[in-house]
Amino acid sequence: MALLSCSFPRLNFLFNRFLESSWSMTIKARSSSSVTASSSDSKVLPFAHIPGPKGTAQNLWGYLLSKGAILEVVSKRFKRFGPIYSEQLLDTRIVNISDVDAIQKVLTNEREFQMRPGLEAVAEIVENDNGLGLASNDYETWRPERSIISPKLMRPKEVSETFPILNTVANDFTKRLDHLRQSDGIVDNIHEELTYFMVESFSSFLFNRRLGFYKHPPEPAAVAFVNAALDMIYNVGKLFYATPLNKYIKTPPYYRLKRNLATIHALGMDIIEEVLATKQQGQENDFSIKQSVFEYLVENGMNTPKSMAAITGLIAAGVDTTSTTCLWLLYELSRNPDVQDRIYQEIASAVGPNEHLSPKKIPSLLKAAVKESQRMYPVAGYIVPRVFPKDLEVLGYNIPAGVNVFLHEYLLSLDERYYGQDAKQFVPERWLRDKAGGKKEFHPFTTLPFGYGVRMCVGRRMAESIINILVSKILLSYRLEYVGEPDVNRSIKGALMQPDKPILLKFTPKRNDMF
Repeated sequence: MALLSCSFPRLNFLFNRFLESSWSMTIKARSSSSVTASSSDSKVLPFAHIPGPKGTAQNLWGYLLSKGAILEVVSKRFKRFGPIYSEQLLDTRIVNISDVDAIQKVLTNEREFQMRPGLEAVAEIVENDNGLGLASNDYETWRPERSIISPKLMRPKEVSETFPILNTVANDFTKRLDHLRQSDGIVDNIHEELTYFMVESFSSFLFNRRLGFYKHPPEPAAVAFVNAALDMIYNVGKLFYATPLNKYIKTPPYYRLKRNLATIHALGMDIIEEVLATKQQGQENDFSIKQSVFEYLVENGMNTPKSMAAITGLIAAGVDTTSTTCLWLLYELSRNPDVQDRIYQEIASAVGPNEHLSPKKIPSLLKAAVKESQRMYPVAGYIVPRVFPKDLEVLGYNIPAGVNVFLHEYLLSLDERYYGQDAKQFVPERWLRDKAGGKKEFHPFTTLPFGYGVRMCVGRRMAESIINILVSKILLSYRLEYVGEPDVNRSIKGALMQPDKPILLKFTPKRNDMF
């Protein structure tokens, strides 16, 4: 990567040049007054007293050179400094927190104006023409679009209407698996196939229209869209961890992301134009969706180019996050045949003659398995970032306004203090009621795979529905077996928590006459 070829002398020169600039002096003057300001409560220690590693540029390099082991870097620092520590990456100040009560306090401190740092470079790229309002860190930008789109995406009744078309897409996926299986039953590119399935499902959910991934051959535009979406998520992650550096040096991920978003924008507009043309010609779909998400947004005035681009951005953002979430779940089911068999039995009893899954008959053990997998592998929610416009007191320290606060959820979700001695094991039953109707209570802030509050993932119900349907179809048709390398670990690749090794699954048909 070109970024890593920069010499340390060159980096230090740029950093020192920044420190000498008038802009830097303004920032230091403004920040120093808030950092050193004493609290009226003498028990609250100033920001400078928060423990943490010294230095600036070297902290940034520690992340950039981690090669995916970012979680290990952070875990070691928590062991060294305790549940809260601060660090400075160039001119960016960050506070890292892993205490559950402190996380709850931070997230409930500001209910409406929650802002997420780390997307500054993304905002700069899309500011003028590509539109990414739902991901913006500006309240006036993200709130209006969010308030309009949330009801359609988050209401269970609205989501349930999409189940017929989602079942059909999942049927096509299982048929494709039969062609992808090698002679030994192994599918060696299952993650790639899941990404194709997800974008086909998202399009069906949002537009009530298929993209054509399961045509022979698939639509070239759909393949190009998926590739751009995957690269987009990767580069967003790279920019997130290198945000301070990108203020002074436009790194390769910056320019790659710019190309990704341009591709997504162009292909997304093509999709929308086709949907509009179909509607104008009076062509109807075969599925009984009263009003697609797209039609709902148009009806509510979100038919501007910027708003339409935001819809395709929603699809692109969900492709790899949802496919990776599903991949982790299939991995755990393949390694736990007893759980897999029990889920299959519940599914077989719940589906009708056409084997379509109804929103009212999703097996409780399947929902618990999805939740357990997300607890163990919070693909995009392993860190919940926030930045506040006013000072905050946390764990006895004052955190000034404007400081980035990173809440490390993944450490809590695997903590034996909250989930017992089997915290690192896949146990879906922990989320079910016992025979007496009782249910274990877990601290709600120990696992937040979709984030929290008004900034929670707006596509949550869509993603969960798609995963539930797909896993049901797979288990009805195949028995899963993991045949890949042992000791698969969590690794941060781009912006997501992904397996550090390829996931190889063997699919054995349950019926010889299944097709």
